[in-house]
Amino acid sequence: MLGLVAVLWLVWPSAAFAGPEINIPRAEDGPGIKAGQRSTFHPGFALVTGFDSNVFSNAKREERPASGEVGPRAASFIMPTAWMGLGNRVFRDGLLMSPPERSGRVADYYMGFVGGFRQYMATNTNVLRQSRFSGGLQLRVALLPGRKFSINLDGDVFRYAQPSTYETAAFNFNRVDGRLQTAFIGRPGGGRLSLMVAPRLAGLRFENPSLTIARGNRVVYGFLTEAKWRIKPKSAVVLSYSMDRTYYISCCMSPGQGRNEDNFAHRITGGFRGQLFKKVTLDAVVGYGLGFYRDDPNGPSFKGPLVDLALTYYPSPRSLLYVSFYRSFQDSLLGNYYTDVGARVQGRYQFKWRMIGTVGTWVASRRYSGLSVPGFEDVNIQSYEGRRTDQFQRQDLIFNLNAKLEQPLGRIWALALQYDLAVDSTDFRVTYVNDPLHPDTGGFARHVVMLLGAVRI
Repeated sequence: MLGLVAVLWLVWPSAAFAGPEINIPRAEDGPGIKAGQRSTFHPGFALVTGFDSNVFSNAKREERPASGEVGPRAASFIMPTAWMGLGNRVFRDGLLMSPPERSGRVADYYMGFVGGFRQYMATNTNVLRQSRFSGGLQLRVALLPGRKFSINLDGDVFRYAQPSTYETAAFNFNRVDGRLQTAFIGRPGGGRLSLMVAPRLAGLRFENPSLTIARGNRVVYGFLTEAKWRIKPKSAVVLSYSMDRTYYISCCMSPGQGRNEDNFAHRITGGFRGQLFKKVTLDAVVGYGLGFYRDDPNGPSFKGPLVDLALTYYPSPRSLLYVSFYRSFQDSLLGNYYTDVGARVQGRYQFKWRMIGTVGTWVASRRYSGLSVPGFEDVNIQSYEGRRTDQFQRQDLIFNLNAKLEQPLGRIWALALQYDLAVDSTDFRVTYVNDPLHPDTGGFARHVVMLLGAVRI
């Protein structure tokens, strides 16, 4: 499971800071094709060529037992991608741009597909077998938007193809990840008060049947409630509470084979969201979180403060700057949970010649708590090494950088150059009983460069 964590920590941040593994390359939408009175259809196709400096996310001095070589294995790749979307509102960064005011429409919606097949160009069999399809569907619906009672439906289901951190042709982290939320929103009186309750459901299932991987299969169900009081036309005070129940469907049937604990997570937060000045918006939310792992006789539960501070500045209609700081906790596939203390920065600018430039970076100090006890909860593990391992914890420093330049050419053509960097710095190592001479070394650095040529209609 050490390798599993190294490639899954990019799943949880927002889409703007997603790493190379879950980034299916595409271009900005074109003008679209009218489909009915208010809807527009946006299809697109692209051919991507790129270079991956670390296909298996190996540490710099980690030995690859399959070949006896040391360090990362690099490979170039090609990836044809396609996408299509149909909607009557703009869809950006995973959000439906439906205005909060009543628009007279019965429904705003967007439904879309994006997919691609990554084909590595290498002579090494282990690398070639990692060539796979990734893709998924997205749905956003807002019924009776802006009225006294409205319903929002958000759904995503994706299939991700992802190499393992152990070089082999038969081992991977390919998985299906789905999420669904239905929000019921009431606005009594004049609309200054908004009340929301949102049941939600998520699922994660790995395609590999090996217990080492399949024990991460899980279902998460719960709800989010929120009360919002509008103090200005575009600003509000918010108070929210959420509860999520995580159930691992394939774990812990055989004692000593590792554990992923079923748990309850509670979060209560409050603060300010909205426009601070003419060109500045602010999210300032703080609260407290509780994570209960009652089935684990050895591991800890979580309790502590939560922080989410974000400032967005719009210098002009063609540019923005986003800065945030946060402290959060999440259920983890390694140990019980992890705690992040981090910051994000993102910028976007559109030049006069229509070129769009974006750059984003994310850095976080991450601590995993409640690692499996070697020889007891996991008989396959002999020992841990690194900071805090005497407390059955792992400490990482995570850094992620994404940069992209996209140039439209005429009405439907576009070229883009993209660079992604993912770094996990840690001194954590695991020694396994069946291979004590080759410990699994945590941490990696990975560079992915892609050149994209697209047709978007």
